[in-house]
Formats: sequence, structure tokens, C-alpha cells
Amino acid sequence: MPGLYLHIPFCAHACPYCDFSFVLLAGAPMPRFLKALDVEIESCRRSLAWKNTRFASIFVGGGTPTSLPVRFLEQILGRLHETFDLAPDAEITVEANPETLTDAKLAMMRANGVNRLSIGVQAFTPTSLEQLGRHHSVERAKRAVRQARAAGFPQISVDLMFGAPGQTLDDWNETLTTAVRLSPDHISTYGLTIEEETVFGRRRREGKLELPDENTHIALYDRAIDVLAQHGYRHYEVSNFARPGAECRHNLIYWTGGDYLGLGPSAHSHHKGRRYANVRSVADYIARLETAQSVVDFEERPTREQRIYEAILLGLRLSDGLDIDMFRRQFGENAFRSRKSVIDRLEKTGWVERTGSRLRLTRQGLAVADTVCAEIM
Repeated sequence: MPGLYLHIPFCAHACPYCDFSFVLLAGAPMPRFLKALDVEIESCRRSLAWKNTRFASIFVGGGTPTSLPVRFLEQILGRLHETFDLAPDAEITVEANPETLTDAKLAMMRANGVNRLSIGVQAFTPTSLEQLGRHHSVERAKRAVRQARAAGFPQISVDLMFGAPGQTLDDWNETLTTAVRLSPDHISTYGLTIEEETVFGRRRREGKLELPDENTHIALYDRAIDVLAQHGYRHYEVSNFARPGAECRHNLIYWTGGDYLGLGPSAHSHHKGRRYANVRSVADYIARLETAQSVVDFEERPTREQRIYEAILLGLRLSDGLDIDMFRRQFGENAFRSRKSVIDRLEKTGWVERTGSRLRLTRQGLAVADTVCAEIM
């Protein structure tokens, strides 16, 4: 079954590393956005592509969905339930920042079927939080996880970030140790990447951004793998760890090439081989829907070579690896045979391994996953 993603483009403040589509909450055109979103939702409900579709998951991301006032977030969740057919056991996730969570907001989300909360903590040390421009304290982050547990969320995920300016292995150890003590069901660990059109991008161009070197970056990632494995978290995807049964089902739809509907500015969709994306600008998104125009800004049907590359990239991101037999059936024997010599060489370097019909990244290969995929292509 497909998944449904909804992008809420509002944040209380701008993080210096963020390149997502968002606008600051202060002065944001909230009522106009909600009306525009309602128009898009109704359009998708009537469309031939998505009519009578049952969805396995909803993921409300952003931005910071929980920065919205309770009544607006409740209105959005209610509209999704009214409009779309959800599986009885649908996974419904909302992204949250610690400082935006209140008992009232948590209770409202649970009452509206949200059963998975993804909390953007990023760090449990004051220095890293400051460097990353976060607006919550370590204690507030801890309290947010405990509040969510007390509110009865069946699954709680915590996002962490490594490679922050000035971050040391000791800093990262403290973050990981604190995280596992809070015992979330799922932990995501993302290496900081610098996008050019961000504050960090500008600082780097000006020579004012001191980042951990490549060896330290790899050591931070390795430490996460070791610590989380010791505490029962399965490393099921390059950046994601979960207790047994707590893997993010929505994201697995992306990683296994499934269909998904994206709503809101910058949201992407995939339906039976067609990919399309909405306009990125919030103002443009609203204006188009107010004048009965399409918000689709880009669409394509990937070529065979693009589909091969994506199958390799997504397959190798998962700990289960790329299913070679399925790859052969989908793309033909020659698609694998023409890459066999490269795969053999990568096996000898220790970056990939074959187990039965699966091709997997090794521990060494995880740190250079993009390079491995590029080599195989």
C-alpha cells in the first residue's frame, strides 16, 4: 500500500543548516495555507490516480508541524482522516521539536490517531545544540521524550545529528548515551551536510565554519553503530536504527520503491513509475491553488538507467541489501552481468558482501555508501 506525506512549511525559527521549504511562523499566512491545502487534498481525492486508494501510512513533516497552534494541527489531521482511506493499522507520524510540545498538543495528536512521534532533538549536549542553532535545552529535550511516552505514543523516534561544528567524540558519546537512557523505539542519526543556500553554506564559503575532519566524521558514525547495537537497536538503514518491529514503515515505502502521495509545498509523489513534485515556494503554492492552477512544478518518468541506479542506491541503503534475483528479474540478466566485475572488486576491497541472493554494504562500506553506488553504476 502507498504512503501519504504532508509537508507543513512553518517553523518558529530558522536553523542554520536547514535547506527545506519553510517560512517563519511569525506573520505566516496560516489561514490561506490551510484553505489552499484543503483544495489540494480535495483535488487528490477526486483524481483518478489516487481515488479509492488505501494508505498504509501518513507522515506529517516540515518545517515543524508541532509549531502550529493546536486547533490548526487538529484541523489538518482531521481532514486527512475524513478524506483518505487508511489501513486499520496505519502508521501515522508527526514530526516535532521539543520546545513546541505541550501536554495539550500531545493529547490532541493521540486523540487524532497519531501513533508515532518523531522528535528533532539533534544533540543532548549544550555546545552542539548551540552550534546547530537549536532553541531547546538538553533538559527540555529529555522532558519532551518523557512527555510523549506519558501521553501514550506507541512509538517514539529521536533524530540526532553528528558532525556539528566543533563536535568531539566525547560530545557525541554523551548524546548517544543520553538517547539510549530515554529508550526511544527508533533513533535516526544524520551526518551534517552543508547546503550552499544556508547560513552554514555561507559561513563555509567565508572560511568561518570549523567542521570535524573526514576521519572524525567516520569515527562519529562508527560510534553510533556500536553504541546503538549494544542497546538493542537494529541498524536497518544507513541512517536509521530501531527496536525490533519499530522500523519506520512510511520511510520503508520510499526505500523499497513504493508509491506515495505528497501534499504541500515541495512535496514529492510517486505513482506507477511517474514522479512529480510540487512548487517549493509557499507563496507560489498558495497563489496557484487560490487561482485553480496546478501546483505540480516537475514531473518525469525515469529512464531505465535511472531506475537501475535508484534500485542499487535504495537497495544498498537497507541492511537487508539489494536482492540480486529481483534485480535480475526487473532489469534483465545483462544489467547485473555488466556490473559483476565492479562488484567483485568491491568485495575484495571489503566494501560489499554477498550473502545468498543479497548484496550488502559491509561495516566499512557503510561509511562510503555513495561512492560504492557510484562505482557499481
